[in-house]
Amino acid sequence: MKLSWSRLGRLTQKELRETLRDRRTMLTLVMMPLLVYPLLSMALNRFLLSSGMPAEQAFMVGVSSPDERDFLQTLIEDPRSAPPEPILKVNGGQLARFEVVVPEEISPEEALSQNLLDIAVQFQDGPNSIRWMEIVSYNNDQGSSTAQRILTERLQWLQLSESLRIAQQIDPNYQPIDLRIRSIGEKASGSILGTVIPLVLVLMTITGAVYPAIDLTAGERERGTMEALMASPVPRWWVLLAKYLAVVFVAFLTAMANLLAMFVTMKVTGLVSMLAGDSTVGMLQIMQILGLLLLFSCFFSALLLSLTSFAKSFKEAQAYLIPVMLLSLGPAMLSLMPGVTLEGPLAVAPLLNIVLLARDILSGTATTAGAVVAVTSTLFYAAATLGVAARLFGSDAVERTSQKSFGSLLQRPDTVTRHPSMSQAGLVVALLLPASFLISNGLMQWLRIVSNSVSVSSQLLLNALSLILVFGLIPLCATVIGRHRIQSTYRFSLPPFASIFGAIVLAGGAWAFAHEALALADQFGIALLSDDQIERTRSLLDKWKTVPPWLLLLTMAATPALIEELCFRGYLFSAFSAVLRPWQTICTTALLFGLFHVFVGSTLLVERFLPTMLLGLLLGWVAYRTGSVWPGVVLHFFHNGMLELAARYHDKLDFLGLSDADGSKHLPASWLVAAALMVMIGIAIVAWSTQSRTEPDSPQS
Repeated sequence: MKLSWSRLGRLTQKELRETLRDRRTMLTLVMMPLLVYPLLSMALNRFLLSSGMPAEQAFMVGVSSPDERDFLQTLIEDPRSAPPEPILKVNGGQLARFEVVVPEEISPEEALSQNLLDIAVQFQDGPNSIRWMEIVSYNNDQGSSTAQRILTERLQWLQLSESLRIAQQIDPNYQPIDLRIRSIGEKASGSILGTVIPLVLVLMTITGAVYPAIDLTAGERERGTMEALMASPVPRWWVLLAKYLAVVFVAFLTAMANLLAMFVTMKVTGLVSMLAGDSTVGMLQIMQILGLLLLFSCFFSALLLSLTSFAKSFKEAQAYLIPVMLLSLGPAMLSLMPGVTLEGPLAVAPLLNIVLLARDILSGTATTAGAVVAVTSTLFYAAATLGVAARLFGSDAVERTSQKSFGSLLQRPDTVTRHPSMSQAGLVVALLLPASFLISNGLMQWLRIVSNSVSVSSQLLLNALSLILVFGLIPLCATVIGRHRIQSTYRFSLPPFASIFGAIVLAGGAWAFAHEALALADQFGIALLSDDQIERTRSLLDKWKTVPPWLLLLTMAATPALIEELCFRGYLFSAFSAVLRPWQTICTTALLFGLFHVFVGSTLLVERFLPTMLLGLLLGWVAYRTGSVWPGVVLHFFHNGMLELAARYHDKLDFLGLSDADGSKHLPASWLVAAALMVMIGIAIVAWSTQSRTEPDSPQS
C-alpha cells in the first residue's frame, strides 16, 4: 500500500484529537506554564533581590527622628564611606544604595518586624557626640542581613578613612599599601539564563510527551481499542507514525508554551536583565532554541513510544518511564557543572548535547562544529529509537495477552532473513556516528601525545584499523545478531565483467571533479579549517611522502573502499532498497556517506560534504545498476588512489600542466574536458552491461 500523505494526516489528526481531549495533557500544556512560571519568577525574584547580588532598588533604613535621618544619610553619602577601589572592583564594581526614612506612628523596630524596612538603626548620644550606633536586622531575611552587612562595612570604611587621615597628619611620610586588581584570561560570557533555562525547558518537554505517549499506546491497549486499530486496513507502521507525530506535536507545543510563558514572565518581572548578565537574548536565539526543542521532541517522543509500545497497561508504562525520567536528570544536571563544554564525547551524548548546545546559544558561545555534531547525532538517535518502536509496535507485544519480554529485542530471531530491516539499519546508523566520533577523537588525541614515538606508517595503519572497527565491525555484528544472509545483505553477487571496467573508467574522471569541488569550497570560503589546521595538514601530507606508495594505497584507498562500500552500498543499501524507491535509496545512502566524511576527529570538514556526496550518488547508481557491491569497491579504490597519488607526487607532475605557479588550485580545462568524457564513457559502459538487469530488492520487483 503506497503512502498517502492525506491519509497519514487524517490518522495524525485523529490521534491528536484524542490526545488533546485528555485533561492531563491540557494540564501539562496550558495550566502548568500559566501557573508555574509566575510563581517561580516571584520566588526567583525574591531570592535574587535578597541574595548578595547588587540590588537595583535602595535598601530601606529606619531611624527615630529627622535629625538622625539627616545625620545617617550624611555618613552614608560621604565619599570616604565607599569601599576603596580594589574592594569595590572585586565585588562587581556596583555600590549599594540606602534610603533613610522615619516611620510614622511606629518605631523603627516595629516597622522592621512588619517587613516595611530592611534594617533599623538606633543611636545613643554621649555627652558631646554619638556614643554608639546599633544596626538591627530581621532574622531569616537574607535581604535584611545583606543590608546590615553592607551598612556596617560602609561605616567601618568611613572610620578607617578618618583614621588614615589622622595618621598622615601625624606622620606625613606614612603611605598605605597600594592594592591593584587585574584579571587575565578570557572572561566567560555565561549567565544564569543560559545555564538554568535550557534544563528547565528540556525537562518540561519530557513532561509534555509522557502522558500522550502512554495514552496512545498502553492506554489504548488497556481500553481494548488496540486490537480494533490493528485490524483496520492500514499498515501498522502508518499507525505508529501517526501516533509518533501526535506525540511530537504535543511535546513541541508544550515546549513552545513553556518557552513563551517563561520569557514573557521574566520580561514582565524584569528578570531577563538580572539573569542574562552581559549577554542578550534576541529573536534569533529564541528561534534556535525552538528548533532544538523540536529536535529533542522528535528524539524523546520516539524513545517514549519504544517503551510504551511494549507496556500492556497504563501503570506498567508509568513504571517503565519513571526510571527513564530519573536517568534523564543525570546528564541534564551535569550541564550545570562548570567546565562542561560541548566537545569530545559530550557532543554525541543524548540529551546532554542538546542542553549544552542550548546553553551555548543563549550565552553566545556556540560553535558550528559542536552544533552540527549534536544535531546530527540526535537525529540519528531519533531514527534508531523510532525503528525500535516500530519493531515493538508491529510485533505481538501490542496484544494484551502477549508474553514477550523486553529482552526479546536483544534475542536473535528464529528465521534467517535476506537483509536487515529499516529499523535495524537505523539503529546501526545511530551507533556508527558516536562510535566513529569517539574512536577518531580518541585516536587523534593519543597520536598527538605519542606522535614522536609512533611512525607515520603506524599512524596510517591505526587509522585503517579504526575504520575497520567502526564501519566494518558494527554492521557485521548487526548482521550476525539479526541472522541476515551475508550474501544478500552485503550484495556479494558477481556483476558483469564490463561493469568493472566501466567503474575503472568512471574513477578515471570522477576524481578530477572531486578535486574541483574541494577547490571551489576553498575559493568561496566554505572551508572552516584555521590557518594552524591547514599548516598541520600540509605537514602531514609531507610526512606521507616518506611512506611507501603501496602502504598509502592500502590504508587510504583499499581499506576505505572495501569497508565503506560494504557498509553504505552493502548493508545500508540492501536495507533501504527493500522499502524505498531506487532513487531514494541512492540519495539516502549518498547523504549519509557525505555526512560521515564531514566529521573527522574534532574538526568539521564541511568542504568534504559536496564531493563525497557526489561520489556517493555515483557509487549508489553503480550499485543499483549492477546489483553488486564489487563495482563500487573498484570505483572507490581507483578514485581514492588517484587522489592520494596526485597529492603525493604533485610536485613531479608539472609537465602535465598541474603547476600552481599562478596560485590557482583548479585543474586545467583540458583535464576537466577529458575527465567529463571518461565519466560519460564509464556511465555508458555500466548502463550497457546491465541493461537487462533489475534490482531484486527494489519495491518495483
